[in-house]
Amino acid sequence: MLTLIEVPEGESPFFYAALEEWLVRHCDCAESDYLILYVNNSCAVVGKNQSIYKELNFNFWWNEAEKVVRRVSGGGTVFHDAGNLNFAFISKFEEKKVNNYRYFNEPIRQYLIANGIPATFNARNDLIANGKKISGNAQFTDRKNIISHGTLLVHADLQKISAALKENTYTISTKAVSSVRSSVANIAMFNPKLNSVMQVKKELAATLTQQQQLLQPQAIEAVKILQREKYEDYSWRFGRSPQTQLSNQYFSITISEGKVSHVQYHDPAFLFIEKVANQTFTKYALALTLHPEEIARLTHCMQ
Repeated sequence: MLTLIEVPEGESPFFYAALEEWLVRHCDCAESDYLILYVNNSCAVVGKNQSIYKELNFNFWWNEAEKVVRRVSGGGTVFHDAGNLNFAFISKFEEKKVNNYRYFNEPIRQYLIANGIPATFNARNDLIANGKKISGNAQFTDRKNIISHGTLLVHADLQKISAALKENTYTISTKAVSSVRSSVANIAMFNPKLNSVMQVKKELAATLTQQQQLLQPQAIEAVKILQREKYEDYSWRFGRSPQTQLSNQYFSITISEGKVSHVQYHDPAFLFIEKVANQTFTKYALALTLHPEEIARLTHCMQ
């Protein structure tokens, strides 16, 4: 049996990231599996073991740092907006379910096929249509339960996705898990009638689930505590990024645990970057260290 958990709408992306972790750790999946469906505001969501400095375009995370979310599962970076539907299955842990995305996502594929979309699984178990990725997925388990979650591009802003995830021009050195970049498409491109996220959400809920239940107020409060204490915290969002070195012809900067641990300049004109040592590498922290013209030079040269 699959039960739909109706979750609050219009919450922060940090709330939904916290909700997914809370559910996988607290759901009783003895009698039923669970499904949540939700829509996020515009944000970038990186995998648990990724470096944001590698995955996100410098301009995006520099100017939209408050929109960078780190999730509990591994995998690659995705971009959410109002044209993207997010889904998460929570199920009792079994070894056969680990990395078995078809086990969870086949009903979604069948829904798409029924609506004229040529959805298939690729070698990475992403859902694709005519060679273009329409859904990416990741998993996390605490060995009691497992969550298998993903995205479904309905009518997302593909230009914004491309801009947010565009590769930077500086050289990056890190041992962090890297995303596999793919060409993407909206399902509305294959069936113009499926151009409403709310419509797809409603139809998937009706097709996949047998019963519904509300998320209780005490659960919501617990999720909001996790949201504040973990998911909105700098050390989780930025500090968890594995050590990363950013370099170009002018200078190199090494970032460890979200702070600049080493700087080296190759041109005397960039002597000022020494001042960022031991500073958190975000727009707001660096603004307290560097003059505006230095920030402008730094951001320009990192492109």
